[in-house]
Amino acid sequence: MDMMMKSVLSDILLTPDKLLLHRELLEEIGKFITQEILNHPLLQEDRQRVSIILDGSTALGVVDGQSDVDIIIICEDESYNSINHRFEEAGLIPEHSSFFMDLRLPSGKTGHYTLHKISDIKEALMSGDMEWLWNASVSYIYYDLLELKSLFHSYVPLQPEVLMKFRKNSYIQLRSYARSLDNPVVRGDAFPILFLAVSLFKEALRCAITIEGYPYPYDKWLVPVAQQTVVGRKILECAGDFWSYLREDESFAPMYQEDNNFVKMEKQFRKILLEEFRLREIDEPWLIEWWKFLEE
Repeated sequence: MDMMMKSVLSDILLTPDKLLLHRELLEEIGKFITQEILNHPLLQEDRQRVSIILDGSTALGVVDGQSDVDIIIICEDESYNSINHRFEEAGLIPEHSSFFMDLRLPSGKTGHYTLHKISDIKEALMSGDMEWLWNASVSYIYYDLLELKSLFHSYVPLQPEVLMKFRKNSYIQLRSYARSLDNPVVRGDAFPILFLAVSLFKEALRCAITIEGYPYPYDKWLVPVAQQTVVGRKILECAGDFWSYLREDESFAPMYQEDNNFVKMEKQFRKILLEEFRLREIDEPWLIEWWKFLEE
């Protein structure tokens, strides 16, 4: 197999104590792809029409007992139905379902591999789909007859207009959640306060990551990935008391907006983000009159 290729955010969560374990795991995955996937009797006739990538936590550099191995096979469109059909006929996947195969490495590590059409990936990237822009940013490419590397490089690092769209959306969403917090705080309406506090924290982290020029990950990796960026760390430091606020009855008691812990926290988030935008000479109208851009 050709040497695997990394993406811009591959290994972003890899720690020095896991370097060797991670390298060994990547090698084991490479052997599995060669021996068990490319040589699978139901895949062999299409092996010249696929690319294979490693995605998910292992590509991020996470090595622990919980993370599984996510392998994605990307095939030419004309191969998709025939591969699916062969696996259905063999009883390996249910009829008319999406392609999903469990895997187990010799070391005992488990995971799965899935199948996607190349046209779907191209369309997702072209339309600015966050999930696939993230995948393109973190994945290891193990086998690449469809020239995925070239495709991914067309979209990652993010194109300026796509990046600005993500920044704009997350910032406006943050401001919208903050505005929605006003009345529940005055009423002392605990559940809306809780839901909105978590939501605006998430949007601040997403915005911070996009300010650094990256797509943001799924929620479960939002904090660890933000921790690896300068702006993300500033937001996390600012939110250091978030857990204690959640545990304090006072955070959910009726009060003036300006006295509420979460409202004060959001104002600090906003100050950090605005400063970072201006450092980068970004002075868009939605940074001030955000409500005018809500429906875009």
